[in-house]
Amino acid sequence: MKRSYAADLAIVASTLLWGTLWIPLRKLTEAGLGGSWATAAGFTLPLLVLLPFGVAHRRSIAAAGRPLVRAGVVMAACLALYSEALLRGNVARVILLFYLTPVWSTLLARVFLGDRITAARLTTIALGLAGMFVVFGIDAGAPLPRATAEWMGLLSGLLWAAAMVALKRVGPDASEFDKIFVLFVFLGALFALLTLVPGGRPWTTPAPEILLHSAGWLMLLGLFWMPAVLWLTLYGAGRLDPGRVAVLLTFEVVIGLTSAALLTDEPFGVRELTGAVLIVAACGSEFFARDSVD
Repeated sequence: MKRSYAADLAIVASTLLWGTLWIPLRKLTEAGLGGSWATAAGFTLPLLVLLPFGVAHRRSIAAAGRPLVRAGVVMAACLALYSEALLRGNVARVILLFYLTPVWSTLLARVFLGDRITAARLTTIALGLAGMFVVFGIDAGAPLPRATAEWMGLLSGLLWAAAMVALKRVGPDASEFDKIFVLFVFLGALFALLTLVPGGRPWTTPAPEILLHSAGWLMLLGLFWMPAVLWLTLYGAGRLDPGRVAVLLTFEVVIGLTSAALLTDEPFGVRELTGAVLIVAACGSEFFARDSVD
């Protein structure tokens, strides 16, 4: 039977939004909404819009029960950590530390789901990690965190792997909407808690003219970027094994590095290009692996 790549394509398409998530976050800062209030509002806005639909889905959400809540909390914590890391730190380093995720996903899926670790999966992990070592510089040693933002990036990757495993334990009756809605229930509050970690931005109330000036970016983040990227990701994650999702998502590294190099002062030279090629090779190796199934 011919294999469908719809779920794979959804994950790859989501990387275009994941890899540029830092843009609306930082645009809000540039527009004058540099405090934690703005980002928290952007993460809470979808919940207000989706609330009537969440009420309509209350039976399926209740039926999914604790597994759905656990998955939603872990995903929300992952996204809150990742967003705060992007705001605090170097975009490239945060993204690369996050993408140690294939290692965590493969191990967690083996332990909790019984997934086998195939030769093809080991190849994709090796290619991905090789790309990360190249970008960081082999002379710098292992790609370990050196700042609070980088620890947040690493921890968010571990939580993402845990979330992908948790999603596999959610009942089949829970839709992508149910998962997204539960995630947004917790996202704003968890992000607010993270801002209490030393080194963050203050909670300041913006002046009305600043709020009006930056309303476009706030709406773009809350009503388009977050719902779209999460729907694409959850659609794919619900149909693929956690390790495959993690490896396909590594294409975000290329998007993130390239966009950061073009739009910021962060470097993108031969080393970054070589690392990006290795990471794309890992993505391609996983995409066409015959031993993976939808």
